[in-house]
Amino acid sequence: MPDDLSVVGFDDLPQARWSPPPLTTVRQPLAEMGAAAADMLLQLVQGQTPDVLRVELSTRLVVRDSSAAPPLAPAAAR
Repeated sequence: MPDDLSVVGFDDLPQARWSPPPLTTVRQPLAEMGAAAADMLLQLVQGQTPDVLRVELSTRLVVRDSSAAPPLAPAAAR
């Protein structure tokens, strides 16, 4: 499949490893997301304004067989 079209999913669900071909996905830091949300919720419950209203966490690309680098252009097109 990656010879014609690369496919990338999101969330890195367990099924992504077992699909034919195994799916390249973006993995989110779910534990860190939950911890940040819990911290914000606790501050709100205590009547406080959360320290931050937006949290950006790093994601990770998990490369599997559903994606490939694009083919090289012919020398004349470069």
